[in-house]
Order: sequence, then C-alpha cells, then structure tokens
Amino acid sequence: MNFNMQEFVNYVLSFYGPGEIYDFNFSENEVKKAVRIHLLDEKVEFAGDTVDREMVRDIVLDEIRSY
Repeated sequence: MNFNMQEFVNYVLSFYGPGEIYDFNFSENEVKKAVRIHLLDEKVEFAGDTVDREMVRDIVLDEIRSY
C-alpha cells in the first residue's frame, strides 16, 4: 500500500475535526500522534479505511486526551 500520512490525517479530520461530522475538535497534531501509535501496532494491518479512522479516533480519545 502506498501510504500518504497527510491524506489520511485529512480524512480523519474531515470526520472529527472542528465543525465536521462528529466534531471532537481534533487537532492535526493529535491525529498525527494517534496515527503513529496505530501504525506501531503489529496486530493491525493498516488499510487507511473506516476501521483505521475509527481506531485513530479511539487512540486520540483514550490515550492522547486521557488526562
């Protein structure tokens, strides 16, 4: 797979960014951190699809914003 980080980050933000469909007010930096964490998970085969988008969402909510 030819992975483009910025395209996937934009895809995630189009759902969870400020003013978007599910407005969690995610920042680009939060999403990039979550994508890096997600890509390190050897149990997951990254496809850049809805499943990956939702997994990144959960990482932001559960790990990055869990303060």
